[in-house]
Amino acid sequence: MTLPDFLPTISAGAHDSGDGEACVMEYVSLLAGEEWSDRPDCTHPVLAHEARTANDLLADADRGRLVPLVGRLFGTTDDSDEIRTRLRLRQARQVLVLVEPGLRVTVLSHVEHAERLLRDGTDSPVDEVEAALATVRALPTSGGELDHGHEQHHRQSARVMAFAATSDLGPAEAWGLVALSAAHALAASECRADCGDGYARARRMVKDLAGLLDEYDAVTGRVAEPSSPEQVRTLAAAL
Repeated sequence: MTLPDFLPTISAGAHDSGDGEACVMEYVSLLAGEEWSDRPDCTHPVLAHEARTANDLLADADRGRLVPLVGRLFGTTDDSDEIRTRLRLRQARQVLVLVEPGLRVTVLSHVEHAERLLRDGTDSPVDEVEAALATVRALPTSGGELDHGHEQHHRQSARVMAFAATSDLGPAEAWGLVALSAAHALAASECRADCGDGYARARRMVKDLAGLLDEYDAVTGRVAEPSSPEQVRTLAAAL
């Protein structure tokens, strides 16, 4: 990671190069020597999406939480069905932590099925995925004690992930998205966290992003070069 002489301030949203501000992924593109972008080639799309979302939700005073992860977002360029599936399953488990253990059984069965498909290399008929998605869509996503904003976060996430689980994906990845969609559908009525508070959710997202980076490294065998203390101090000073 090469630090240029001028560093913009980390802030929410997308920015033009040279306007003195940058989101965390624009920072990564700058430090990687790539063309200015919040979708740099050096970062896996799933990781970049989570980083952008956390960046935009975090309060200004909290955005420095992302600085230690900047160096780890570099070099996550490998991609495969297995990598995407593992990342989705890690996300599903992260959501499941937010609900009572006794309620996780159905979603965990989806997680375990995706893991078997990865391990055994077996196929899964498209109609099985469609049937699973139909089950997910039928899950109750209200009736709990969540406030509207909290419920809507999980409902929207469940819809997005179900929509993404298309028939052209590999079977394991499709089932990984089924598991993630089902986890959010369950959390829409049972979540014990404070997802209705964007700032609180963003702080947890930073921790979860670190977990996704751990998962990426475990699958790919990557050993990320950590940022030096001096680099971290310099980046933090640009907040």
